[in-house]
Amino acid sequence: MSDQPNLEQLRHAAEASLANRPEVSSVHSNQELLHELRVHAIELEMQNENLRQVQFELERSRARYMDFYDFAPVGYITLSESGQILEINLTGAAMLGVLRNKLLYHRLTPFVTTEYHDRWLRHFMSVLTKDEPLKCDLAMERSDGTRFFARLDCLRMSREERDVEVRIVMTDITERIKNEEEIRKLAFYDALTQLPNRRLLNDRLDHAMAASKRSARYGALMFVDLDNFKPLNDQYGHDMGDLLLVEASHRITRCLREMDTVARFGGDEFVVLLGELDVDKSASEIQAGLVAEKIRGSLSEVYMLKRHHERSFEHRCTSSIGVVLFINHEERPEDILKWADMAMYRAKKGGRNRVIFFEK
Repeated sequence: MSDQPNLEQLRHAAEASLANRPEVSSVHSNQELLHELRVHAIELEMQNENLRQVQFELERSRARYMDFYDFAPVGYITLSESGQILEINLTGAAMLGVLRNKLLYHRLTPFVTTEYHDRWLRHFMSVLTKDEPLKCDLAMERSDGTRFFARLDCLRMSREERDVEVRIVMTDITERIKNEEEIRKLAFYDALTQLPNRRLLNDRLDHAMAASKRSARYGALMFVDLDNFKPLNDQYGHDMGDLLLVEASHRITRCLREMDTVARFGGDEFVVLLGELDVDKSASEIQAGLVAEKIRGSLSEVYMLKRHHERSFEHRCTSSIGVVLFINHEERPEDILKWADMAMYRAKKGGRNRVIFFEK
């Protein structure tokens, strides 16, 4: 705007323009007054043209700003102190799956998934009491029921003679969350069966032992080894062996409570962790024995295995199971795993397809 001519420059330009025009005879006696009027007329015309140009530039700047605002890669939202949407750009409306004009003066909370409601409400109340920007990651739900993860960067705006507002930048972080989940799965879960791996098993065993110390209840750990797995791999290939392992993992899982854990330890070995059994050792042994027998019976049932576009065939595969009880932190986790493994090998030596408890 500093490039626009000032009033003095406009007057000089108007006088120069008038001087270049051919003289016109006048019936008026006061030539100087007429000259002044003509100068003012040209000056006003030039000012009007200047104002039109300024207005044009302002409109173009506003349109450019609105394009940047509406089509930004993030959602911009302004909330009232009560949580109502006062303003939202097109990107934000598209992220929520609702037309912008239908979002105004509605609350943002219904778009936050139920399990994240408390987190969002606590965060919003905290924003209203702080002067610095605060961020919060939430699971959001669109109008069509689909979900996405969003990061909300929030800042309270409080100006004189204006109500308190909360400005929000909403960023879709779904891909980042998915990538983090994939990395977590690779780190803690078996790629074939999707069961916990050794690392996650060790962590859950530590938690189970800590819980046992608090409750004074026994826990149990089982080593489960498939008896007739190698011949299947040798005769039909590893892909058929993988089918058996996946089915075996499903059968074991169905025998357990939701609070229990089954992990793939490696090869054809699985580990089952039972927590919170009983304060009495004999009663806990009976409970663990019932679960172990249920697993043994389920694994001994006929497997119907089939590759794509091939006929299915029957395969029988029993299991040998070693069980050890633990309580408190009386033993080390590695000792508990070792004893369960020893009991499993005794079951194999004893004829397979059986359950053996470890005895010190």
